Amino acid sequence: MKRTLNVVLALAFASMFLVMPVSAATSQGLSWGVTASDEFTYHYVFDVTNDTSFNEGMNLTIQTVPGLPDPLTSWDAIPEVTSDLVYTNGSAPGLEILGLLGMIMVGGYFAVPVGNFTLLSELAMDAAWWTENHTIINDGTYWGISYAVTSGDSTGTISSKYTKSDGVLAAYVLSQHNTTSGDSNSISFTRDDTGFDIMSFIQDNLVLVAAGGVVVLIALVACARKK
Repeated sequence: MKRTLNVVLALAFASMFLVMPVSAATSQGLSWGVTASDEFTYHYVFDVTNDTSFNEGMNLTIQTVPGLPDPLTSWDAIPEVTSDLVYTNGSAPGLEILGLLGMIMVGGYFAVPVGNFTLLSELAMDAAWWTENHTIINDGTYWGISYAVTSGDSTGTISSKYTKSDGVLAAYVLSQHNTTSGDSNSISFTRDDTGFDIMSFIQDNLVLVAAGGVVVLIALVACARKK
């Protein structure tokens, strides 16, 4: 029984620390979620009419992380986190890397600050490139920007999503679909390690976590009285 109580107590304390807010680096609550030398693995894929014609792994290594302006007043004022991008076999990319140019239409960054995604949304919507065809992506795990356009019987979309925990690009997708022929083409650049994000889950379910904490405390009191 004592061992069980210790385990429950440890979990309760861990939950308390997980929901505690992280101190902000700027007065607006922004900070970088990455540091120099952080590495991320991606899959760069071209699908042409449902036939995968290119599928290669790539490594992104963070090189420098600049300071953030305080306050940050425009999207273009977000400083660029510099990085090195190579294939997993060490070779440098060629002209095929031009497939990532579509990122310019949806913000153009490989990494964004974390901590205040409401502000990032406002800055993006005030940017010169923002149009009525742009939308914000904002859920428990990801924040990002999407662009969609229709011309005749073709629909095209471009989106960039960033993981809220570190602000690094999680997925970039450029796709085109022809409603008459049914043909679909896409370019995707997707991070390999974007699984379940416990921190984002806790932040988006604070009421549930708090209720769980109350249950744990009640259980502790009940167990203590039985001793």
